[in-house]
Amino acid sequence: MKIMKLVAKIIPPDNYQHRNGFTNTELINRLTKHEKELVENELIKMLLDKTDLMIVETLAYMKSEKSLFILNNLLEQCSDDMIKIIISSSIFEINKDENMICISINAFKGLDDMYQKISAFYYLRKFDNTNTDNLIEEYTNHSEYLLSYNAKKALNK
Repeated sequence: MKIMKLVAKIIPPDNYQHRNGFTNTELINRLTKHEKELVENELIKMLLDKTDLMIVETLAYMKSEKSLFILNNLLEQCSDDMIKIIISSSIFEINKDENMICISINAFKGLDDMYQKISAFYYLRKFDNTNTDNLIEEYTNHSEYLLSYNAKKALNK
C-alpha cells in the first residue's frame, strides 16, 4: 500500500540509528492535500497503539486538528514532565490553547535533569510567550555553562 510506505518514510523506526538528525518536514511539505489527509489518519491510528513523540510533533507540524482528541488524552495520562512539555507544545502549535502554557511551565518546574531542561527550553520557546520566555531567561546567567548557553541560544541572545 502506497500510503503505508509514505508513512514509513515520514516516521522511521524509533531508534537512534534511524532518527538521529532525521527531519520529516521536507517530506510533509511535498505531500498533496489528499496524501496529507491519508497520512494524518494513519498517524492518529499509530498513536492509539503507542505514544511516539515523532508522531506527536509531526501531527503538530501538520496542524492536525483531528489529532487534538488523542493528544489531549495522551497529555492527561502522561506522568513524565518532559513528555508533557512536548505534547502540550504540540497541542499549542495546532490550536494556540493558552492552557498548554501553564501545563508546560509546571512540567518544566518538575524537571531535575539538566539535559531535559536544555531540550525543554526549545519547546518552551515555541509558545512565544512572556511567561515561558521569562522562565528561560532565569537560566541565562546560570552557573552551569550548558544551561546558560542553551537558554541564551533558545532566546536568540
